[in-house]
Amino acid sequence: MPHTENPNIKQFFPLVTDSLSKGMAAFLNGSDSYSASAIEIYAQNIFSRVAEIDNAIKSISITLEYLHQKTYGNSDYNFSEHHVYHIENFLLRVTSVVDRSYLLAGSTIMMENSRIEKIGGNQKIYKKLLSISPDSATILEEMRDTIKDLQTPRNKVAHQAGFSSKNLCVLQAIESAGIESISVKEITDIMSYDKIKEVVSDESIEQYESVLLVIDKLVTDLINSLPFRYTDLLQSKAPIKNQP
Repeated sequence: MPHTENPNIKQFFPLVTDSLSKGMAAFLNGSDSYSASAIEIYAQNIFSRVAEIDNAIKSISITLEYLHQKTYGNSDYNFSEHHVYHIENFLLRVTSVVDRSYLLAGSTIMMENSRIEKIGGNQKIYKKLLSISPDSATILEEMRDTIKDLQTPRNKVAHQAGFSSKNLCVLQAIESAGIESISVKEITDIMSYDKIKEVVSDESIEQYESVLLVIDKLVTDLINSLPFRYTDLLQSKAPIKNQP
């Protein structure tokens, strides 16, 4: 279930549609701003943050779906090239789920975007959350711990070199030389090319699927723990300017 369907988030949806309707009307009338209540702007910010988390999780799920494949028909690229592409995609995107969760927490406690959307923003959010909602801060810490072992390969992919592993290197060597090549026959006599592909797939899927399950649950736990300002802001009727 998408996290936008969580009751704590779903309560904001009517306010989001009200705000977006005002923005669309302003745009059609040629205006570059429109008046919205504090709760409408807050609701739109929260809903957008959660939608971005859902988008990242959906992309990771698509990546895992591809990692289950043992062949890639009608492709000019071999199995190992597809495999590396999807692993690197996973490593880069799983970090984004954690970062977006921090941004959700920051917006929930009404920290300014200019403070939380730059380098060091996560730490600012965490420190402020400790005094407002220690349970939420603990969940963010658990998220960081869950992907801690992936940080090194993730940073390597982002800044240094592509993903690699011992079994993957064997597979790449076979593909480079050619499956029927005499030079790789020693390897394929011990384990077939298809079996090596299976080993490479299984070791990735087992590790990464478990990470996604944990992260997805922690997002739910975070949303259920955050101190949403729905009631307080609902009392505020003062209109503010917003961009359509």
